[in-house]
Amino acid sequence: MAKELRIGIIGTGMISTRHMTVWEKIPDTKVVAAAEIDEKKLYAWGERYGIAKENLYTDFREMLKRDDIDCIDVCVHNNLHTPVSVAVMQAGFPCYSEKPMAGTYADAKILYDAQKKYNQKLAVQISSIFNFQTRQAKKMIEEGKLGQLYHARSVGHRREGRPGFDMPAFSRDFISKEIGGHGPLCDLGIYHLAQFLYVMGMPELDQVFGVSSDVYYRNPKLLPEGLKYEVEDLSVGIATFKNGVSLDIYEDWAMHMDNVGTSFIAGSLGGLKFIDVDTSGGELAVPRGGMIAGAGRVQKPTLEFFGYEDGLMVSKVIDCQTNGRKEVLAEPEKALFNDNQVHWAAYVRGDLDDTTRIDTPKIALETALLSEGIFLSQKLHRSVTADEIREQSEKMAVRSQKTPWGVIDYDF
Repeated sequence: MAKELRIGIIGTGMISTRHMTVWEKIPDTKVVAAAEIDEKKLYAWGERYGIAKENLYTDFREMLKRDDIDCIDVCVHNNLHTPVSVAVMQAGFPCYSEKPMAGTYADAKILYDAQKKYNQKLAVQISSIFNFQTRQAKKMIEEGKLGQLYHARSVGHRREGRPGFDMPAFSRDFISKEIGGHGPLCDLGIYHLAQFLYVMGMPELDQVFGVSSDVYYRNPKLLPEGLKYEVEDLSVGIATFKNGVSLDIYEDWAMHMDNVGTSFIAGSLGGLKFIDVDTSGGELAVPRGGMIAGAGRVQKPTLEFFGYEDGLMVSKVIDCQTNGRKEVLAEPEKALFNDNQVHWAAYVRGDLDDTTRIDTPKIALETALLSEGIFLSQKLHRSVTADEIREQSEKMAVRSQKTPWGVIDYDF
């Protein structure tokens, strides 16, 4: 029997309930403490999950003084990922952080470097990578089934689905420039871009051109007095990589359109269409008899292949959900690669190491570089190189956070 992995959670909003659904299903893992600046929310969360008041903290720094916790799960918003996660590692804890890695590349790089600086393990939640769809696509590309890759398209679309605005289950912090930072590209776009970078073998970025918009209609009745909508609801761009591959990017939270197409990767011998990319946490995130918190139905990732076989043009549908279940039956070790949190627990315990785990911090950092290029390009009204993005990326992470009970000053 494995030693119980004792976990502390920082942030008890909607996303933490999704994490809890998974933690409760993983053998020999237990959430033993939580921190949240909103006392009312914190105590309601503790009651829901049976965690006593003495293990609930309004100041997460007090929780980090404990010596009976093995690792920390960070469930705060974009511009708090770097300050909170760095504080976690400074205090001597392995850290599992929500996506995106940060609101900007500069902040993501600080967090990335912190794992070496403090000699701690770090992971970033990227659910789109941990499933059969991603493994199969990566395998087909590596085996040459698509031939020479030359173009890809990353697509994400919602018809009026802005978290914290049209979607009230989500915090208002999603539409705050100070806390949320950016809109759909850093929310759902992280899943699509990270998945593509990973399956294409982490190609080196060359240049990016992009634009963003925030002109979609906003019902003033959904904005109480004093509250502002401060982030984009659409980002589009074109990126080129040094291996010759191009990638066009489309990500929106709200548009008057039923369908804007699907994501795909094209090569000289074949193409792969990515349907229902997992952006909600997979099957383990589904409560028994319920729906995924803030997401609804469980997604069913599928691949469609178009190419040549024996000189004939063919089209195939690959049911990744069914094949993924069969794969785990035949190769149980693959279960470690079917869920973020299962993978993280195995990494913390030592069942996976730096040579066998999926390096989500590296993937998330390169994704931040790519997405930052769209925002910098719009600012400069021209395409930008990867070096320019690294040099000109500005820090957005919160340095001083006002809370109902005082101020938290971050040191990073």
